[in-house]
Amino acid sequence: PKLDDVESLSYGNAAKKNRGTGSRHVCHRLNAQERKLYDIAKRLGFLTVRGTGYRKERKGSPACNTYRQRCDALEDICIVIEKRTEIDTVSIDFSTLRVENDTEFVASVVENILKTKYPDLAFDDSSISSVPIDWEAVRTKPIWGVNERLIKVDCSRDEAKALALDVWNESNKF
Repeated sequence: PKLDDVESLSYGNAAKKNRGTGSRHVCHRLNAQERKLYDIAKRLGFLTVRGTGYRKERKGSPACNTYRQRCDALEDICIVIEKRTEIDTVSIDFSTLRVENDTEFVASVVENILKTKYPDLAFDDSSISSVPIDWEAVRTKPIWGVNERLIKVDCSRDEAKALALDVWNESNKF
């Protein structure tokens, strides 16, 4: 997608490109609170949502969907902090890079950030290590048709923000 189409969809307007940008089955229109979070995410390089960002009346997470689509348009890594009561979860999605092989990018984050700066934090990369990239989907489908390639890390709020920033800075080297 084009960045201006993502912005247009976030306001509930149509995209200029007819096919593959918006979907009636994937909520994109942001309410005022989500718009604020989305605008902050554009500045910081990562999105922060309460819980999973799920909105019952929309049957989905417009803020997460829109931010992931923005990352896809920019070919940036997608970093989301899910704020919970006691422990937050940082989700690092490599699918938005749209590459055939993300091994070097994953290794860069794992080796240079997780193992070096946060050696005490456990992380789950099972969606990357157990599922190969569906290159046909990556090449031809919109981002909601592409499997997420996630590293998930549970940590404290302060660690989550620092980790997200460190991963964002590392991803700028990709």
